[in-house]
Amino acid sequence: MLNRVKDFFNKGNRRSARAKKNIAAMFFLKGVSAVCSLIIVPLTIDYVSKYEYGIWLTISSLVAWLSFFDLGIGNGMRNKVITAIAQGKHRLAKIYVSTSYGIIGLTVSAVWAIAVAASFFVDWSRVLNADASLSGELLWTVIIVLTNFSTLFILGLNRTLLNAIQKPAIASAFDTLTQVLLCAVVWILVKFTDGSLVHLALAMGGTSVLVLVCSNIWTFNGLLKAYRPSIRNIRFRMAKGIMGLGISFFYSQILGIALYQTNNIIITQFAGPDEVTVYNIAYKYMNLLNMVFTIIITPFWSAFAEANVNNEIAWMKNTRNKLVSFVIALCPIGLIMVAISPFFYKIWINDMVIVPVSITMLVCLYNLAQIWSTLWTQILCGFGKIRLLIIMPTISCVCYLPAAIWGCRNYGIQGLLAASIACFIVFTSWYGIIQVNKLINRTATGIWNL
Repeated sequence: MLNRVKDFFNKGNRRSARAKKNIAAMFFLKGVSAVCSLIIVPLTIDYVSKYEYGIWLTISSLVAWLSFFDLGIGNGMRNKVITAIAQGKHRLAKIYVSTSYGIIGLTVSAVWAIAVAASFFVDWSRVLNADASLSGELLWTVIIVLTNFSTLFILGLNRTLLNAIQKPAIASAFDTLTQVLLCAVVWILVKFTDGSLVHLALAMGGTSVLVLVCSNIWTFNGLLKAYRPSIRNIRFRMAKGIMGLGISFFYSQILGIALYQTNNIIITQFAGPDEVTVYNIAYKYMNLLNMVFTIIITPFWSAFAEANVNNEIAWMKNTRNKLVSFVIALCPIGLIMVAISPFFYKIWINDMVIVPVSITMLVCLYNLAQIWSTLWTQILCGFGKIRLLIIMPTISCVCYLPAAIWGCRNYGIQGLLAASIACFIVFTSWYGIIQVNKLINRTATGIWNL
């Protein structure tokens, strides 16, 4: 039996065997993370309340817009490092890493200072559609979250680098450790302190930063030692090379945030913070599908980039077909999850929050549409061909935001989700299939090769 397991993981070429080992490790790690993530939800609601939990989620969504200031450098670095390593240019890879850390460190520090200063002039109770009595607490919560997010943003480059060298399981191990510690920290808050958004931000943010600091120290003194960033290896003149592709990734990230992170903001404005909690309960549950898909797809951005450099067409075709089959297999699993959702919610959150089956069904369809779109996005990013990843989501975003606002204003969460699903189907569900096929068969020309 043990020999059969070993044969399975060693079967295929080096890249496929490595991907299978990473996926197996990530299933275990992500499984633990998912359980912890689910446990944290009722603990947090019990600590602050359904209303304040909705506010907390909305603040997190607002701060996520800071990722604009990555300028696409993380993903630009990833593709540059993959190419440099594949060509045996490890010194060049180290320079790319050091330069990326330097650019992001300076950029995020400047943005953090401006954002914190501006926070004192914002009426956060109005922005978050919250009770005016919470204004002071909201201000300090926002500042703490901004600080934590900015720190994580800079230190998180080592995670991108681990994915670049096709070691995503190690990055997931640190994510799992973070989730386990967050469970313990929130439990301690519930037992020994009164409900406070400020305490929640300090505890959760501080825990995440601590783990990421430790992961940077460990990885750059071990596995990533050859690429450890240093000031003397920063070459700002090489920023253009990193950012040439990176700027396209940057714009793509803006579109992604506009499509994925605005839902909480729209809901809190037109339906109230309580409904943000309802939406996110359904989303966290159905996002288990997305988690499984992420485990599978994560190694393949770097794997396709490497295979493309080495012109391994047969491997790319076979792998694409297997990934498509996997996504199709997720559809009936999603429907089963919808069917059993009332029982799951009862066990998970008891009667803290009531989630209609209609919302769960729409969130399921939303996740499946997102998964299908992400499949082709990840492969195209591996090829470094993202012009259509900019054009089509731009059109989708322009149509989605007014449709989502109108839908939420008139039909609540269901209206917003219907708008999301429609935009995915019409604008982002089809072109990736055509472009990936052309790129693999080496017949891509014009817009299909940009």
